[in-house]
Amino acid sequence: MVTERNETIVRQLRRRSHQVLDIPQADDLVSQIVGYSLVVLIILNVLAVIFESVEIIREAAGDAFIWFEVVSVVIFTVEYIIRVWSSVESAEHTYGHPLYGRLRYAMRPLILIDLIVILPFYLSFLFGVDLRILRVMRLLRVFKLTRYSGAWSMFAAVLHGQRRPLMMAAYLLAITLIVVASLMYLVENRAQPVAFANIPSAMWWGLVTLTTVGYGDVTPITTIGKMLGAAVTILGIGMYALPAGILASGFMQELNRRQFMVTWSMVAKVPLFSRLKAERIAEIAAQLDPQVVPPRYTIVRRGEPAECMYFIASGDVEVEVEPSPLRLTTGDFFGEVAVIKRHARMATIVSLTECHLLVLEARDLEKLLADNPEMAEEFRRVVEERVSDNEGLTPTEISNTESDPSTF
Repeated sequence: MVTERNETIVRQLRRRSHQVLDIPQADDLVSQIVGYSLVVLIILNVLAVIFESVEIIREAAGDAFIWFEVVSVVIFTVEYIIRVWSSVESAEHTYGHPLYGRLRYAMRPLILIDLIVILPFYLSFLFGVDLRILRVMRLLRVFKLTRYSGAWSMFAAVLHGQRRPLMMAAYLLAITLIVVASLMYLVENRAQPVAFANIPSAMWWGLVTLTTVGYGDVTPITTIGKMLGAAVTILGIGMYALPAGILASGFMQELNRRQFMVTWSMVAKVPLFSRLKAERIAEIAAQLDPQVVPPRYTIVRRGEPAECMYFIASGDVEVEVEPSPLRLTTGDFFGEVAVIKRHARMATIVSLTECHLLVLEARDLEKLLADNPEMAEEFRRVVEERVSDNEGLTPTEISNTESDPSTF
């Protein structure tokens, strides 16, 4: 009995550790404290490596840098061990095995980074490692920040999504480099036997020219060589722009995809839309317009006509109703029933913070309903269900009911 209770406690501790380190929640105070603390520690480590390279600061600090390094490595080591130990609680079944699952988890890129940043410290006790090399290896700890930055995950997604076009661009660059280096070798070899001694030597000139760097240490001197160099310089602009355009297009696609997913999920939360099929919700999401409002901005006034409905992408708003104001926040919505029923607004709504809103105009919604009879029929049925409990009530009585605040 005691053994089973101990196993349960260990399992709960392991699950909690995995939640805090690997799947932190925005409303989890412990996860936030641990995450922010690790980020601050990583930044301090990077700054310590930089300042330690300055002799005056290093001498003035004495052993402070050494002790800070020891404490940091101990914390990072404990973090690494707990991550691997608790990995069996992951939702992915590939990590469920006590041994092989943990080994697979330890081979993940981010976990390998965690190992690499602490390994040099321990290897320095076993092998004679140059301290300068050790300092440089410690700078790798900055890559631990990738776990806490959404920008890195987006960049990885863009690289993965655009890998084929990028490989094609790299292939074209390699072919072009070989061709122009071979031509320049044939043209400049006799005039500059040292700079263009062979094709690999000519590739250096071709690489810095195609990438528009142009160091100037190797330049053609013959007439044909200069003409060829001018052509390669112009060609290099296009070669430089090709991967840049691919990445820019990839970032735009990824941003649009993520924004659409956020918008789609917000629309799907509206009771009025929740019963619709995914393609219908996608049609509505495509009609949304972004709007940014400053703090204390009156978004909706009581008594004015309802011309649109709102989704709160970020920020907080206040619905001025009696007996006490109602607060709405990120993910909430308001105004859809007023738009459908075409009655006046029943409350004033003011932004408490800067708010990013998604606005669906009444005319866009009407067009969607006109183009989709099935959607229109579903809308009418859902609207009748939403307002049936409020029939005959005064505005104050409606505001005091337990119905959804979106009726405003």
